[in-house]
Amino acid sequence: MTQRTQTIASVQPAPSRPVQQAPLAPPPTLEPVQPEVPEAPIASEPLPGTEPNFGGGVQTAAATPAPSGVSVGRTDLLGGWTISSGGASCQLFMSLTTWTGGYRASTRGCSAPSLAGIAAWDLNGSTVTLKGGDGSTQVATLRADSAQSFSGSTSDGAGITVSR
Repeated sequence: MTQRTQTIASVQPAPSRPVQQAPLAPPPTLEPVQPEVPEAPIASEPLPGTEPNFGGGVQTAAATPAPSGVSVGRTDLLGGWTISSGGASCQLFMSLTTWTGGYRASTRGCSAPSLAGIAAWDLNGSTVTLKGGDGSTQVATLRADSAQSFSGSTSDGAGITVSR
């Protein structure tokens, strides 16, 4: 076994100056400043997706109510649902990820090939359309019965419900 010898150089600290000490000056006194709010331009036409509010200003258009009086918006449809058709039921998941034909959808545990093939959904007014993988094949059309329940028919005429 060979022994190695190392030479360790001594390290000298960097030169420093003594620290000076002095009292701090008091902080400056500032007067409160009111931020300037620019005046909004007056639009002669309402923006797309808005309705005039004759009380002044513009308000965003509300979700379209279904014939039952239930308002339906895209965000109301997000998440997990139970889908039932022809005596079978399975899970449906809807997201706002854009997809061919609308937004992304997927199913889990569906035995019917048409339901297992749902890959997209779209909302037009109060009508929800479930679509196949190509985004153009219509699998089912639904209308809101309540905020948590939709019913309609599949493309082959069978009844279908989607509920939470």
